[in-house]
Amino acid sequence: MTRVLSLLLLSTVGLAHAADPISFNVATGSPTGTYSAMFRNIGQVCAQSAYLKERGTGGSLDNIDLLMNNEVSLAFVQSDVLKAREQIDQDPRMASIKALLPLYDEEIHLFAKPPVTSKSFLGKTTVTGVQAFGDLKNKRVAAWGGSVITAKVLSAKLAVPYSIVPVKDQPAAFAALNAGQVDAVLAVIGQPAPWVKGLSGVQLVPVPFSPPLNGIYTAAKLRYPNLSVSSVPTVAVQSVLVTRDFKTPDKKEKLLAYKKCAVGKLVNLQEDEGMHPKWQQVTFKTWPWPEYK
Repeated sequence: MTRVLSLLLLSTVGLAHAADPISFNVATGSPTGTYSAMFRNIGQVCAQSAYLKERGTGGSLDNIDLLMNNEVSLAFVQSDVLKAREQIDQDPRMASIKALLPLYDEEIHLFAKPPVTSKSFLGKTTVTGVQAFGDLKNKRVAAWGGSVITAKVLSAKLAVPYSIVPVKDQPAAFAALNAGQVDAVLAVIGQPAPWVKGLSGVQLVPVPFSPPLNGIYTAAKLRYPNLSVSSVPTVAVQSVLVTRDFKTPDKKEKLLAYKKCAVGKLVNLQEDEGMHPKWQQVTFKTWPWPEYK
């Protein structure tokens, strides 16, 4: 009898372990950001998402660190952050980072206070403020997350030196702008961004596309009627959902099943009501980083 009970107990324990699904943590970003929205969208069309758990973060910089430190299994990241970590920081761990899904373009949003026009005693008119990217020379630019890296790359590539002021998040950046502690705010996010649509009292500053940006950024336009009656030229960088080069059979099988489902359901992601507009840009064909296979 004792032997039978022991066998039953072992069998029960074995079944319990067999029933335990593999779960993955996925680093996204702000709850109101595009990364989070698109992660939720995939979950709406793919049953394979049931074992994925969202982890809110400060953005691309946090995400890539969490992935390389084995705190998450998947991460949404800007491709310029990946390239900077590989080419500038020369982090050897980047060799193990692979792209599970190539996603959409994230536009660079550059905000500043409207210019101030003043007239001297002699009648000379002076306009102060940031109206063009070149006006950032020797000024202070707030950024957070992966936008800090983008701000550094744009400064170097476009030969406009400015001081980058890292901040915690979007509210902190605009608090600094309103307090006069910085002259501009640079944010990388896929449009239309809900929080941008709610802004007032700031303007969008054009970011020019030029040959030095080739291979990393592409030309784009921002459309926010609340901030500008016409579109504003800018540049964009492709985002990607990355993972590590996992070899464990069960883990690899589930990651590839998730990938297959997302690719197969692209039409649903693009056409179903309530899906993020950025799905319209996604083709799953342009790979800015080596693919996970």
